[in-house]
Amino acid sequence: MSQEIYGIDLGTTNSCIATINPADGQPEVIINQATQQTTPSVVYYDDLDTPIVGNDAKNMMKMNPLRSVAFIKREMSNKNYKRSIGTEEISPVKISALILKKLVDDANIAREYEGKAPIHKAVITVPAYFGNDEHVLTRQAGEVAGLEVIGLLNEPTAAALSYGKDTFEGKTIMVYDLGGGTFDVSIIRMHNGNLETLATDGDHHLGGVDWDEMIVNYTLAVSGYDVTYADIKDKKEGGAMILAAEQCKQQLSVQTKAPMRFRYGGSKLQTVEISQATFKELTEELLDRTIDCTHHAIGLMKEQITIDEIILVGGSSRMPMVKERLMREFPNIKIRLDRFEPDLAVAKGAALYAANTSVIDDKSARSYGILTTTGITNVLLRTDPMVFEGISHFITSSEGQSSVWIKVYENSSAEPTIHQSKGDLILKRELSWGKPVPKGTEVTAFVRRGKDGIVHIEVKCESSSVTLEIQPERQLSATEVKKLKDEFKDIEL
Repeated sequence: MSQEIYGIDLGTTNSCIATINPADGQPEVIINQATQQTTPSVVYYDDLDTPIVGNDAKNMMKMNPLRSVAFIKREMSNKNYKRSIGTEEISPVKISALILKKLVDDANIAREYEGKAPIHKAVITVPAYFGNDEHVLTRQAGEVAGLEVIGLLNEPTAAALSYGKDTFEGKTIMVYDLGGGTFDVSIIRMHNGNLETLATDGDHHLGGVDWDEMIVNYTLAVSGYDVTYADIKDKKEGGAMILAAEQCKQQLSVQTKAPMRFRYGGSKLQTVEISQATFKELTEELLDRTIDCTHHAIGLMKEQITIDEIILVGGSSRMPMVKERLMREFPNIKIRLDRFEPDLAVAKGAALYAANTSVIDDKSARSYGILTTTGITNVLLRTDPMVFEGISHFITSSEGQSSVWIKVYENSSAEPTIHQSKGDLILKRELSWGKPVPKGTEVTAFVRRGKDGIVHIEVKCESSSVTLEIQPERQLSATEVKKLKDEFKDIEL
């Protein structure tokens, strides 16, 4: 390997960093300064508005959730997210950059102990459902953290890579990735050492924390309190209860009953015992949502292909109910648990990808279409390869037409044509060719998406053309990136 590059799993609840061991060529996770393999994706601002990241920040959530930021990855696609803590303006890019900086700083300290040079290049993983906006914002977070981001990799693809190329050769696998805050499912085919993503789906507001909230809500209800977690999440009791619920959930993964200990409204420490059966009943609807996503992903495949195996990824997939439900839903498909590293698999796969050991054909989670008289005609489908070139043909709809408005819509459909209401208008430009033409004159759209994920659409009629470039709405300017990057240089985490 000519250069060393980190593979980073920037997770919703926990993050992880890995690299390749030069001695055996295998990926290995680098422990943080708390001697743990994963780092909580939590940032806490103290009374001086100084950020604290990781384990200490998570512990401070109990004391002051209003100065804590967690699950920020869920907000990466939220155009309306706005929050401040003290003098600090909070943004998904800024918080993600702090988490990335903590991971890399800790890893480089560990390397220094071993007499190795620091690394400042990385491949960062992203959910398969992330669109163009989220990809660019994740790259910018890496840049603010002082990293050279070599590439972004879909999390389910990284998980599959962690098992090794030979493991799934000639097979089609489903990656079921239930993390702390998000859910992803991808169907991937391995052929001649190349990974091809056939379909993806997911829910960026579904993960282990939702199971935790169900425990909190049940605990409050059976204890006679007429409130829910949503009512108290910004209070001291809410921060402490959600962490206690997480511990209860983890215990229920290995035992039939577990205590949920909490304080509310100035009361003494109380305990509610919860059984596995009750927990399963409380969260059945959440599990149903993951199954709905798996079937939707199967329906997105362009051809009928038998799924050979299912691999479980994400810390929340440790819950026994997950495997039990998948076995009932897909009784003829093998579920892989032989190398069960749900918290580490994604980072290890990213490290392998960074070492250029595999060819990847990932898919996007979005389609892009042009509005016509019959609806939105998708010129780039979510089932098309990430790197794509294509041509679509249209015709003018009126006699004597001399111009047309090109309206580009983003949507999540895999259908060639959809109703206008199912898409979001993201770009529009007028194409004028300056003279009347007969009805039915050809209009041609040339579509290209490169490795950077930027979509270019050039539309031509007669001798005139316009080019539309789909850029993220919320990306930081070069000046904003530089300002944050300079600010981060003085931050010690």
